[in-house]
Amino acid sequence: MWGGCHACWQVVPIETLSAATVLATGMTDAVDADEVEHVASLARIDLADAERERFAEQFREILSYFETLDEVPEAAEEPELTNVMRADEVEASLDPETAIENASESEDGQFKGPRVS
Repeated sequence: MWGGCHACWQVVPIETLSAATVLATGMTDAVDADEVEHVASLARIDLADAERERFAEQFREILSYFETLDEVPEAAEEPELTNVMRADEVEASLDPETAIENASESEDGQFKGPRVS
């Protein structure tokens, strides 16, 4: 999937979108009321002028948070998971009649519960 800002005609892969990309491409500056209107029209949403301005400011703020995320150090790769559980062992279980003895309702040897829908 590709993401970009149609106002500045710069397209970058969404997978590589980071604070550096956002700041270098000026995407935070490109989020204005016209850009919000464009996205709203794609979503078929009618927005008032005040809403467009408010959403533009919120989008700029959200994009600026990417810078904070870039400051977080990368975590070391976790080692492969290993099974620390005991091995499965086959044991005797209840016979069907004993298992269903205390069921409030049963039908044809099976537990019966309330209808879901």
